[in-house]
Parts: sequence; structure tokens; C-alpha cells
Amino acid sequence: MKTTTLALFLVLLGFNSYSAHAGDVCAETLSAHINEIDNSEDYFKTLASHSDQITPYEIVQMQKTMTARYKSLKNFLNVYNDEKLNCTPKVLATAVEIYDYSKVGKSIFANTVLRRVFMGFYKYPLYELMDYIDNYKKFTSNEMIEQTNAEIDASHIELPAGVVFHPSDKDYDPNLYALSDLAIKGTTNVVVGVAKLWGFISDHVNWRQGRIRDNQEAIKVIREKLKPLDMVFEKREFKLSNYTIPGHFGHVGIWLGTKEELVTMGIWDKEYFAPFRPFVEAGKNIVEIRKEGLGFQSIDTFINLDEIAVARIKNIAEDRADSVYEGLSEQIGKRYDFKFDIRTADKITCAELIAFSYGDIKWPQTKTLFQVSLRPDDLAVLTLDKSSPAEFVLYFKGIKAKDGGGFESKDFQQWSKLFKVKEHLSPEEVKLAQEKKEKQDREREERNEFQKMYGGA
Repeated sequence: MKTTTLALFLVLLGFNSYSAHAGDVCAETLSAHINEIDNSEDYFKTLASHSDQITPYEIVQMQKTMTARYKSLKNFLNVYNDEKLNCTPKVLATAVEIYDYSKVGKSIFANTVLRRVFMGFYKYPLYELMDYIDNYKKFTSNEMIEQTNAEIDASHIELPAGVVFHPSDKDYDPNLYALSDLAIKGTTNVVVGVAKLWGFISDHVNWRQGRIRDNQEAIKVIREKLKPLDMVFEKREFKLSNYTIPGHFGHVGIWLGTKEELVTMGIWDKEYFAPFRPFVEAGKNIVEIRKEGLGFQSIDTFINLDEIAVARIKNIAEDRADSVYEGLSEQIGKRYDFKFDIRTADKITCAELIAFSYGDIKWPQTKTLFQVSLRPDDLAVLTLDKSSPAEFVLYFKGIKAKDGGGFESKDFQQWSKLFKVKEHLSPEEVKLAQEKKEKQDREREERNEFQKMYGGA
């Protein structure tokens, strides 16, 4: 379909008797949807300009934008097809629908990254996009476009100059994935299957309890230091799963805060916080996602660890608590992401639970051959640059029983040595240093992975 600007569709209304009335609901609804498309297309162009560096925050905004646009389209169609309103010409509804989907085909589906991001979240029921692809296929088909052209001709409608519906020459058809999509899908399906099996096995293989387990002194100090929305990191050297996740820390959770704090913040009675209330009241103030799904723990059970650390996004509880807790509520029901791909927002890891909820933060990320991942260490590394939004709070390391037991408190300098990155580096330098440090290990892992999968081919 070839068009000029969306505003030309309003010109089309000039050929209808009802459009002369400024307050006409048909014209107003169409105008509102046009604005929705224009604004969303502007945003998608911005994303496309740096899609290879898209952030979790931008993925969330892309999803919200698509959800709002799809709702607007459905509202327009409901109004336009309402017999009582008698909006005419009826073919305009189909024309706008074709235009809308075709614009998305050009701005999102034609872009490799944005296409994969969309395909990674549209099936999640909360986003109300589950039937989007089916409708996209229908209304960008040559058959539909040719049929609409015939209806326009039969209605003797004079379209504005430049507005012509042609059989589409789509850059991307969800029925036929690009070759690279098929390659990634095939490879990741194998990896996901192995990761699920190995993940559940490794989580249940352990040979002792954590060195800080039941340490009331550590629990007391941690409780005194914790503030709402702090990130709580764990290391469990006694579990096999500890050795399957690259980096120092194997997991991260979120301290929701106490009931008293949440009441003071005005969060407790918010509708979106309702799912969290029973757990906080039961003393399970840590929300996390593990392989079994979203769950809650008390600090007393969480601390069955060898090492625990706390980091904080500066002033997050004071400046944007409302949006963060609402963002957390939107993650409820999502399954664990065994692909560890941050661009598939319908499934998440422990680090992604934070990244998709905490707002516009450029977290350092780990790039692999096929995807971009976010590890607990990537979140922790952000504290190393003092100009970043993150800050170090505490780091406790358990002492072996043969050496007396207990724990020792580590300072920022000792914390920074865990990641082998100098604290004066900028966030971009931190990222580059990480990538350099990880390059050889990543290449070796990918080489071994391909040898396992294709060695016998």
C-alpha cells in the first residue's frame, strides 16, 4: 500500500456529509487514532536508529506504545462499525487498518532487532497483543488490499492525490521468518531445552549449607541497611548451579521494603501492589524469579548463602517508587527465560526482573553470538562508577567453619575487585572492559556449543 501522510486520511473525510460537524465522534475517533499512529511511528524511528543498543527501558516503552496503538485501532474500528453512529464510508475503516499494519511492517518488522523484540513480547496476555500477528497477516495480504481497492472504486470515492492502495511488497512476513530468525530459533530451542534440564538438575545438587546461614548478626546489620527496592545479590558455592552462571554472583532479588515503609511511601494501598501485600505481611520481603517462576522469600531464608551483597539505585524509592512497583507488578506471571535473552520480554531472568521495572537505566549488558544477556554481575558493575545511578551498600563474605565461621564485611575496594574493573571508569569504559575480559571465555563457550550441536553433522 502506498500512501503519503496519515493526515490525508482526514482529507478523505471531506467527501462525507458527517465530517463537516466538528464534534462528530467518527471524525474525532479517527483523528485520535491518526495522532496515535504518528506519535508511535516517531518513537519507532528513534528506536530503529539505535536498535542494536536498545535498552530494557526502551523495550518496555515499545511494548506500551504498541499496546496503546492497538487499543486505539480497536476503539476506532468499534466506533466506525457502530450502526447507530453510521460512520461512512465504511471502507475507510478497512483502509485505515491496512495502513496501520503496513506502517508497523515497515517500522518494526523490517528491522531485525525490533522485529525480534516484538515477537518476544506480543504473546504475553497482559499486553493485549496476542491476536496482533493474525490480524497483521490478514490486513496486509494482497487479497485484502485488492478487495479494498475494489470497494473504493465501487463507492466512487475520490482519494487524495498520492493515496493509492497497492498489493503489498512486504519487507517481512511473520509466516516466513528471515533466515537469521530461523537459525536463531532453531539454535536457541536446543539451548533452552538443555538449559531447562541442566538448570533444574544443578539447582538440586548441593553439598552443604551456606556459611552465613542463620547468622543473626549478619541479618541484623543487613536489615538495618536495607531500603525499599534495594538489589540483593547472592553467591552459593555449595550449589552446582553456582558454576553454570558466568560472573561472580549467581542471583539477584529485590527488597520490597517493610509494610511500615510502604505505607509511608503511599504504595501499600495501590491496586497494583495488591499481589505483593500477603507476602510482605508474612515477612517475605524479597521478590525474585528463579527457574520455578516468581517467588518471595524472607531475608532469614534468603541468607542461606556464602556471600551476600546489597546495591542501590540512588533515590529510587524517593523519586520513582510508584512507577517501579507498578513495573514489578507487570512482571507477575512471566516465566523464567532459559534463553537469557533480554530482548524477549515475555520471559525474564532475575536480573531482567529489575531491568524491566526500574526505569530508564543503561545497564551494562553481555553480548553473545545470537543475543544480549543481563547477568547479576552486570547490575553490580554499575556501582563501580561513582557518577552512575547505582551505589554500593554492603558486601558480606562467609568464613569457613574450619577458620572459625561467621562472616566478614568487605568494603567498596574489595567489592570492586570482584569484577576486575577500575572504579574510576565511565559506564561506557566499564562496558568495554567487561567485554574485553569476557571475550575469550565467550568465544570458547560458543565454539564448544557449536561443536556439541553440529559435531556429528
